[in-house]
Amino acid sequence: MRYSEQFMEHIEYAFQAFCKIALRHEGMKAWRDLKRKKEREISLDYLMSERYFEPSAIDSYFE
Repeated sequence: MRYSEQFMEHIEYAFQAFCKIALRHEGMKAWRDLKRKKEREISLDYLMSERYFEPSAIDSYFE
C-alpha cells in the first residue's frame, strides 16, 4: 500500500512535533530533579562548621 506524499509529510511533521515535546519534557524533568537535589543536600562544609567530628568509619569485624 502506497501512501500519498501529503500523508507522508504529515507523519514526518507529527513525529518531529512529538520528539520536540518529549525532549522539552525530559529537560524540564532533569531541571526539576537537579533543583530538588540541591534543596535537599547539605554541604559537608556546613556540617563540619556546625559540629566538629572526624569524617571516618570504623569496622569492628576483626576486633
